Amino acid sequence: MKLKLAFLLALISSAGLIAADAPADAPKGDAPKKGEKGAKKGPQKPDSVSDDDWKKFLAANDKAKEDAAVKSAEEKAKADPKDADLRKAAMEARKAAVLKADASLESVYKALEEARAKGKGKKKKDEAAK
Repeated sequence: MKLKLAFLLALISSAGLIAADAPADAPKGDAPKKGEKGAKKGPQKPDSVSDDDWKKFLAANDKAKEDAAVKSAEEKAKADPKDADLRKAAMEARKAAVLKADASLESVYKALEEARAKGKGKKKKDEAAK
C-alpha cells in the first residue's frame, strides 16, 4: 500500500514538472472547428494584410450586409444551403458591395483568396498523407 502511494505521489509531481516546462505560448489543444462553440466566425485576417486595411475591410463588410442585393442573395443561399452556386453568388454580391464602398480593398480580397488556396492545398496534402 505504501508503495502504491509513493508511486502515485511521484507520478503526480512529475506531471506537474512536465507541465511547468511547457512553453507559455504552446497551443492548448486543437482550435475549435467551424460551427463549434468558440470558433471564430467570418473571414480570418491574412498575415499580408495591414491592421488598418483589415479594419476598413470589416467595416465595409458590415456595411455591405445592409445592401439589398446582398440580403437577397444571402436569403436565397440560406434557403438552400447545399447549393454551392447560391453560396458563391452571395459571396460575390457581398464582394461587389464591399468594393463599391471602397475599391482599395481589392488587395484584401486577393490576400484572402491566396490564403484560401493555401488552406485548400494544405488540406489536400493532409488527406494524401493519411
